[in-house]
Parts: sequence; structure tokens; C-alpha cells
Amino acid sequence: MAKQIAVLIGSSSATSFSKLTVKHLQKIAPASIQLNIVEIADLPLYDRDLDENSPAAYTRVREAVANADGVLLVTPEHNGGISAMIKNAIDVVSRPMGQSKWIGKPAGIVSLGAGASGGVRAADQLRIICSGSFINMPTAPFAANVGGLFSGTFNEQGEVASTAVAEMLQNFINSYAQFVSRF
Repeated sequence: MAKQIAVLIGSSSATSFSKLTVKHLQKIAPASIQLNIVEIADLPLYDRDLDENSPAAYTRVREAVANADGVLLVTPEHNGGISAMIKNAIDVVSRPMGQSKWIGKPAGIVSLGAGASGGVRAADQLRIICSGSFINMPTAPFAANVGGLFSGTFNEQGEVASTAVAEMLQNFINSYAQFVSRF
């Protein structure tokens, strides 16, 4: 039976390269994992005062992560860092205090950026956050960093057009599936 992977995408844009990347990953993922998108665009900003009486969106996302065998965090690099949507989802799922749903879930990181480095700074930040005591996810020692977003990485149909990026994503998802199988 395939391991269920919760995929959180840090962009809700209709023209999101992050969404296109996940769509590609879903097509090429090995049969040992199933990538399930968890919608986070509707999450209210995390507020500790809502811990006692959480909005339905908080509960839905927390349960999706709790029921997953692993987590794939996909973020565009915004101003040199992770997207606000991803950070908010991380905060929501790590609370209430002592009830984090992240702990022990094998994490994979995908970052995207306009430059050649493909959002590597955002990936580095996510790696640090994932290792924190309230998150505490074993994180794959590799990431998929998708760069050159405005220079031919995707075609007009929204498909990966770069052979180098397609190969990198295939290697990433195969390696992530192997990583998840150890848990």
C-alpha cells in the first residue's frame, strides 16, 4: 500500500509554478507514495487565542497532517525566505502547545525561485524550521530547488520543459520515496 504524503503548497496563485511542480511530481512519483494536496490557502493566520476553539480550516489541516505518512513542503522563495502561507500552516499544525502533528513525519522540501538557485534560501529555512522542537520532523538531506521559472523551465501548457529540471525532479521524488520507506 502506498504511503500517503500530505503536500502543502505555499502559493495559491492561479499561475503558481509551485502548483505546476506538484502536478508534475504527482505524475512521476513512484507507486510507493501518493502525493495528496492539502489546501492551506484558506487558513486564518495562526492565533493562539483560537487554540481552544479552532476554526474548521485549522482542524482540517491538522487532521490531514496527522493522518499522513509523510509531508512534502513546497514553497516559492519570497524575498529570500519561505512563503507566508507555508509558515502559517507550520504554525497552525504545531499547535496547541504539546499537540504538534508534525513530530516524526518524514519531510521533503521543494523550493522554487526565479533565479538559478531555485529558492535554496527558502529550502534552507524550511530545513531549520523542520528540525525545531515543536516540529521535529526527520527531513530528507536533499531538496528539489526549481529555478529559472521565467526562462523556459515550464512551457505554455504548464508542463516541465527543461530536461535538467525534469531529471532533477525525478531523482528527488525517487529519493524522497526511499527516504519515507525507512519510517
